[in-house]
Amino acid sequence: MRSIYTQPKRRVFVLDLLRASLCVHPLELQRMMAVSKSLLSSLLLVGIIMGLVTASEAFVYDVGGRDGWVPNPSESYVSWAGRNRFLINDTLVFRYRKDADSVLVVTKQDYDACNGANPIQKLEGGDSEFKLDRSGPFFFISGTPGNCQKGQKLQVVVLAVRNVKPGPSPPAPPPAIPPSPLPPSERPTSPPAPPPSPSSNSSSGTGTEPTPSPSPISSHPSHSSSLAGASTITLGLAAMILGGAFVY
Repeated sequence: MRSIYTQPKRRVFVLDLLRASLCVHPLELQRMMAVSKSLLSSLLLVGIIMGLVTASEAFVYDVGGRDGWVPNPSESYVSWAGRNRFLINDTLVFRYRKDADSVLVVTKQDYDACNGANPIQKLEGGDSEFKLDRSGPFFFISGTPGNCQKGQKLQVVVLAVRNVKPGPSPPAPPPAIPPSPLPPSERPTSPPAPPPSPSSNSSSGTGTEPTPSPSPISSHPSHSSSLAGASTITLGLAAMILGGAFVY
């Protein structure tokens, strides 16, 4: 009877294990799919952030703002350039009429003299773009004669990117040098001894020597010896008195 009832229980237990194993697999698949989706979304987010950072590193500046590239601007180009911060890979956009003007990239000497005879580079054709590909100053003047003297000139200073490096360690302090001994001529001398007093000179002139003090034994006899002497004297007196009595 026991074998008949135990076999169905064992079969039910095995079936439960199979069902549990079948139920685990879909959950694991769902978990893996969720992890893969989260990874893809995080990678996409990182790519977008990198793109925004790369785009934010370079700026495009309209030279002169609303005035553009014109003579006698409402705001001088020196003031306009002082309000902005230019970095490498930034772009300058010169907006002007195509047939009326141009932009010349010149040296500092030609910039100061408004000389457009030997430009480094000439920009023309309307809206011209110039990329700042290095750090340092750039100089621009108008290609139309006389416009440079009317304030149509621009100087831009591009800041250099500095990498922060650890500074050098401070030098070690020099070893302590022991003081050198003084030469005999520079050594400190002891003060001279004071002269002897007159009392000491008078005592030494007489030639007398101080008498030694008596020893305690000779100057102060013991108490027992004094008692013995007194008893002897007393006995002698008593004997004399008794002897006179017998004579009479």
